[in-house]
Amino acid sequence: MSRANPEKNDTVRTFICIEIPDSIKARIDQLQNTLKAIDAQVSWTKSSNIHLTLNFLGAVEAARIPRVAKAVERAASGIDRFETEVNGAGCFPSPRSPRVLWIGFSELPEPLQQLYANLEDELAREGFDREKRKFSPHLTIGRLRGPKNAAHLAEALIASGFNAETFKANEVIVMRSDLNRTGSIYTPQAVINLA
Repeated sequence: MSRANPEKNDTVRTFICIEIPDSIKARIDQLQNTLKAIDAQVSWTKSSNIHLTLNFLGAVEAARIPRVAKAVERAASGIDRFETEVNGAGCFPSPRSPRVLWIGFSELPEPLQQLYANLEDELAREGFDREKRKFSPHLTIGRLRGPKNAAHLAEALIASGFNAETFKANEVIVMRSDLNRTGSIYTPQAVINLA
């Protein structure tokens, strides 16, 4: 569901994220290649496009992007760079009928919780709706397009797991997403460094 008004023509599909290191992307790539042996209807996320999404804003008027960037700057102000850890794998909504395949996080470090809360507040001030679902950080690695072997794929993903790896979050990115036939193309609109 879009969090912005998509009625205007000059809009930018926008989200706010934290980049993850290439070492984790390479391991996700290996996991995806293993899981591709299962004949399921999956749209796999390119490992180069995997990131930790903090807020998905949807279609935002291009003229509002600088204000979004300023809101993110305010939200990130006073938040130090922090370490977080990816660990484990799973799916939404359940292993019996999965729709989204993901890599999880061990826990929510306090700075990440604070950053998310600040973003919600600052974006609400700019007229964006607050997220109704609880913040559940994850890295989306694939989306199921049909039921064929879906439960089997989910079981294989969960059984494979994902060994813990810690990384440091140094910046927050306001990202543009353009959809095309080969997948999404992401272009940073603003990069905000953490303290």
